[in-house]
Amino acid sequence: MTDYKTIAESNNFIVLDKYQPEWKVAESYQSEADLEQELIQDLVNQGYEYPPA
Repeated sequence: MTDYKTIAESNNFIVLDKYQPEWKVAESYQSEADLEQELIQDLVNQGYEYPPA
């Protein structure tokens, strides 16, 4: 865990002297179509039937 020096603090915020996140958010995002296909595949894997359009 990283230690940070607090400059100011209140009930609504904290100001730090330096901040470096310990993890990084993924650079890419899943499209809505990919999400839908993944959901359909999960349901099929659970035994639901999916009639192709």
